[in-house]
Amino acid sequence: MIAANSLSLELRWLELEGNTDRLTTAELLVLVGGQAIWPARGEPSVTLEIQIDDLLSHLTEFWKPLVLRQTFPIPVAPQSPSLLRHEAEKRWADLPSVAVEREEELVAAFEDAHDLSRAFAGLFGLPPLWLLRAGEYLIVETPDTASRISFRQARDALVAIGDSIAHRLSTSTTRKWTLLIDAWRRRDEGDPATLVAWSTNLSRDVASKFISEGMLESVSNVAEVANDNDELRIAARMASALPSENIRQIIRHVQSFSKHSAPALDQLAKQVRSHIDEAFSNHRAHEQGEAAATELRQRLDLASVQTVDVFSLVEQLGVELHVQSVDPPTLDGIAVWGNRYGPAVLVNERSARLRWQGDLRNNGAARITLAHELCHLLLDREHTLSAVDVLKSFMPLDVERRAKSFAGEFLLPARVAAGSWNRLGHPSSAKDVKPFLARLSKRYGVTLSVAAWKLEHGLIRDGIDLSPVLDAVAPNR
Repeated sequence: MIAANSLSLELRWLELEGNTDRLTTAELLVLVGGQAIWPARGEPSVTLEIQIDDLLSHLTEFWKPLVLRQTFPIPVAPQSPSLLRHEAEKRWADLPSVAVEREEELVAAFEDAHDLSRAFAGLFGLPPLWLLRAGEYLIVETPDTASRISFRQARDALVAIGDSIAHRLSTSTTRKWTLLIDAWRRRDEGDPATLVAWSTNLSRDVASKFISEGMLESVSNVAEVANDNDELRIAARMASALPSENIRQIIRHVQSFSKHSAPALDQLAKQVRSHIDEAFSNHRAHEQGEAAATELRQRLDLASVQTVDVFSLVEQLGVELHVQSVDPPTLDGIAVWGNRYGPAVLVNERSARLRWQGDLRNNGAARITLAHELCHLLLDREHTLSAVDVLKSFMPLDVERRAKSFAGEFLLPARVAAGSWNRLGHPSSAKDVKPFLARLSKRYGVTLSVAAWKLEHGLIRDGIDLSPVLDAVAPNR
């Protein structure tokens, strides 16, 4: 996905020539980073003739989901908005028809809101134009390209075209569009429960209940909740597919974290984030994660072969660390950094993945969990809070891919895994590979699956494919 600096929706007004019916007709062109992407990529002379009131109606009706929603409506994790239906249909193959019908309605409603090409009545066969918020970015996707735009800039661009259309319609000699113009001007209004529901992916009833209980704060308008700087709302959003009691428990865990300064973490975060922004902004998520891990090792003066005590490191950086048993057991860990809580990390001793009776500092899964959360604290502060492997969690997919890649590479660099394999005589049978991976995972404090995954990546870079053997030894890597 390409990082770009701007979204622009251009309207080219048609000459009225005395025909006031043409007042609402214009040609639309969508650009990202100054380059035409829709209706035809790379063709600024190709525009779409539209009725501008259709576009304003769409922006007005779907303003809240466009600005507030950051999740998909059902528990799937497509790589992009365009793949939602594909992932949904795979999920529906194993669901009863009643559940499929309910989820089909949710997916269809999502598509109606987030595919801007559906705004134009009577125009069929248009290429999709997807808009979906992801933290501080807005994903803009067409069949030919996908870009990440600054959310604030993109929101301003949508406001600008909406205001332009409203002004144009207000010059009409009729009052035909008065209600539409008024609705656009009041687009940021809404009752607190509805606004919180859009922001958290909770049902309106659950959102209302949490507000009345004091679990979540009330909000007064879209602009307030769109800031997305409330740790508790973000916690609720990430856990929104869980039962309401589990969501309530997760919110309480976040509330137990103190707020304090962590200058050492601040400095490292600034350095690592700057490195990624400058050299890897257009790279894939897993490449960014590996680059961040390498940069952090260098900043900490850690040799690539050196084992990392990630528990001590996190504490030295000023992160409040909680190791305790919490529900649900599908929760591995929580990291939080915001205006009221953190920086802090909770590692769940009851996690089904840990299965450990001793000190969690020696548990590979716990170490991976903590390294994963460290990545979020370094690179994803705009998200304020993250959760690792919450059942049906709604963290942005690229954010999770990057953190997963970071955790593995930070604890066991791929080239170190490959180097160990070379030094030990290139074990290549399942019988020989399994004990090698066991030694490697013990040496670097990772799980067998992570050791296999890092070995595979390291060998691929040397042109060696050991995946058939690793499939047998560690199929879930």
